[in-house]
Amino acid sequence: MANLSRGGFRWRINKGAPASVSAPVRIFPVASAYATALYRGDPVKLASTGTIQAAAPGDRVIGIFEGAEQYWDGSVMRKGAVLPASTTYGSNLARQSLVRVIEARGQIFEVDADDAVTFTTQATYQAAVGENCEWVTGTPSGEQSGALLDISTHNTTATLSCRILDIPSQGSLQDFASAGVKLHVEFNLTQDTAAGTTTGV
Repeated sequence: MANLSRGGFRWRINKGAPASVSAPVRIFPVASAYATALYRGDPVKLASTGTIQAAAPGDRVIGIFEGAEQYWDGSVMRKGAVLPASTTYGSNLARQSLVRVIEARGQIFEVDADDAVTFTTQATYQAAVGENCEWVTGTPSGEQSGALLDISTHNTTATLSCRILDIPSQGSLQDFASAGVKLHVEFNLTQDTAAGTTTGV
């Protein structure tokens, strides 16, 4: 039975707070006419301009894009799960694109593994717990990010973006011989000073 593909990084728990606490969301601006669409579940980074951009695998991230708080569609202000590419507001800050970002530091996310070759059993996935992996951008579907965990990169290398923490409790219901196995991860590489770097953006 193939796994249901969901795509993107989905927030699960704040490691330092009770399970009932919601995701820590911050509001950030996006530059006018920014050329890349942002989808729910996309890793994002803070640019030197103080605005949010899509992150690339290997980048330090500020967090995960959770949705557009507001944006100007050319006629009216809107909000939604996607910030369309090239959304333009010029110098009119009342129309500025503002997005919701779930902070990466101290948070656990669920993400899908990208292949059905590297591991094919629950035991082999379990053996990778504690290792690091890179992620890949994938292809967005509807309002959801296409980001996936590049499971073939599993290693102990410190420069890889994500740490595999565990297999979610529904692990027994997953098809470990198919792509899309769900894993819990945290980000090793963040732009937060508490995550090991005090260099400014």
